[in-house]
Amino acid sequence: MAQNEKLVLVLDDEPNIRESLAEYLMDCGFSTLTAESAESALGLPELADVAVAVVDIRLGGMDGLEFIKRLHARNPAVRCLIHTGSTDFQLDGELRAIGLTENEVLFKPVLDMGMFETLIREKMAEAGL
Repeated sequence: MAQNEKLVLVLDDEPNIRESLAEYLMDCGFSTLTAESAESALGLPELADVAVAVVDIRLGGMDGLEFIKRLHARNPAVRCLIHTGSTDFQLDGELRAIGLTENEVLFKPVLDMGMFETLIREKMAEAGL
């Protein structure tokens, strides 16, 4: 990884989804980091270099919502996208206060993978990257 290069974190407990999304994003030119649990993601030394996190909600242990809140407390500059199979998912007030909107919620299965590239590039542009 080049110095100061920003990473995209893919946090999902389903290996097939995690790895295929990370590979797709690498094909789009992003450097990626993967984690299967919120706890392992929070312990990654490279977490400080993450610009955008794509986060599944239902995880073993800490859920994705709590992860997003902890990540934001640690590094408010990180932008997050929610990738969930929970069709009745609603953003809570805390997530809205962090800046998430319905535009950052993607429901599985995402049929147009280009949505990830578009949203991640938008989030990086917002962050001045």
